[in-house]
Amino acid sequence: MTKQPEARLTGPGEFAPAGELQGVDSTFNADQIATAFEVDVHRVHAALAGEFDMAADGNVDSRQAQLLSEVILGDLPMDKRESALMTLGAFTPRADHAWGAGEADPAEESDSQRDDQPGI
Repeated sequence: MTKQPEARLTGPGEFAPAGELQGVDSTFNADQIATAFEVDVHRVHAALAGEFDMAADGNVDSRQAQLLSEVILGDLPMDKRESALMTLGAFTPRADHAWGAGEADPAEESDSQRDDQPGI
């Protein structure tokens, strides 16, 4: 049975919808990236060296995998790059999600939500 990703609060006024935190703490090697991105592993090795000054046997975290998707798959539409990140199991930010409840720009947040306002 597959465990369903949880939705949860991540901090004061910050909410992560189900699946949003997938892969945040994961690491990936060149073979995993090449398979998920459907490219030759030598392209991944070159990107690891060029972007991160990293040896071919190095591991990257989800944020670095996002950068690699832009470098290696930059000629593809965003949905294809996101699909490759999801296949890899890396954190994939939602392009359609800008603000939600309690996530407004601090200058526009209600006084009751702002940290710099004394409570009443």
